[in-house]
Amino acid sequence: MKRLPLFLVPLVLTIMIPVVADGATKSITVAPMTLVTRLTSTDQTLGMLVKGKVIYLFGTAIGLTSSDGSDGFLQAMSGEGVVQWSLPLNGAQDEIATAATLDAAGNIWVVGSSGMAQSAVTPKPNSTLATSDTATSAPLNPDGVALDPVVPLRPDLTSLVLWKVSRAGLLLATYRNQMNQPVLARSAFATTNGINIAGVISTSSGSAGFLSRSDSGGVFSKTILIGKSDTAINAQIGKSDGSLILFGSSGETVGVAKLKGVRDGIIVPVSISGKVGTVIRSSNTMSTRTWQSATSSLFLGGYAITGSKKEAVVTKYGSKFLPTWTMRFSAAGAALTSSSPTSSFLLFSSTTAITGIKGWKPGKPTALTLAFAAKGALTGAYGASAISIPMAIGYSRDLGVVVLGRGNLGVSIFHTLTR
Repeated sequence: MKRLPLFLVPLVLTIMIPVVADGATKSITVAPMTLVTRLTSTDQTLGMLVKGKVIYLFGTAIGLTSSDGSDGFLQAMSGEGVVQWSLPLNGAQDEIATAATLDAAGNIWVVGSSGMAQSAVTPKPNSTLATSDTATSAPLNPDGVALDPVVPLRPDLTSLVLWKVSRAGLLLATYRNQMNQPVLARSAFATTNGINIAGVISTSSGSAGFLSRSDSGGVFSKTILIGKSDTAINAQIGKSDGSLILFGSSGETVGVAKLKGVRDGIIVPVSISGKVGTVIRSSNTMSTRTWQSATSSLFLGGYAITGSKKEAVVTKYGSKFLPTWTMRFSAAGAALTSSSPTSSFLLFSSTTAITGIKGWKPGKPTALTLAFAAKGALTGAYGASAISIPMAIGYSRDLGVVVLGRGNLGVSIFHTLTR
């Protein structure tokens, strides 16, 4: 199989927050993470979920069922790196798989984009997009900064596709929502009411962020657009009242919030009824910022660029979205985050030694995982030398912290038990 083309996309955000620390504040000796497995050169893995003793890998490959078409796939792997099952996600048209989530029953919902297949279950869509809009490929890397690998916004993929897979690896259903424009899903989140999908969609003037909701039977509600010409959504979290919070970046006015920096990041609350609340923007006029990831404990990861200074940034927020602490580290990409009941975890591509972390002097961008206590005290540091481009981080009580990333030897999975 040919390797699916990737490109590096920056998407930026921060709120005007006090910096509690610029690096580690407690002396910790870095420990190596344990290799779970190194994937074969033909694997096109893009992301990962971790649940119990199982690692779920999803992605896209060319030629799974034809010589030149693309298909999604989902694979379950044990904590020892043994493949339990592998499921092609293929249909009548090209398809890519770019995000996934788990529901309360243990089903895996994989989300991607596709051409309009004729044979799939296709609930009637209800979208705010006009069919007269011209399909254009938006400039998703306006700052020319290398961040995390993502699939391109392909002009031929105009439908959202949603696969429901059982924990045993059986494809239970396939649903599609015709969006009329090129679309790329970047985040999926399951609630009791269904699946929420967020990402980027092409518009007649560039790109917009979007939120699309489907019930468990594949019926999609009206698509919510965020911005019009230069906005993207990268992550989302759900609140106990059923509302959502979206995280992304924008180079345009969104709602009444005007552009302030080189490119601002945005935090977008959305009520359970679909009403978009007050958009919060970054306020540094000299910076490009992003939130790339977020956890249910409101631990946010992103990227900051100010002049030639490039940093991975994490911020821990309280329940009312007031920042409690933040940290920045010199990096070659964005911070990715995960949480346990007692700790917060950061994964990033570190480029320099860090004060307070012993034995860490990377000669090239190298993956580093840091663990923090509730108030921001550093409790652990773990390196994965085979990874230069982090792709995902997850946590389970059984496997500890699990990281996925790419390096010179291909895609690898590492883990460490932190308790």
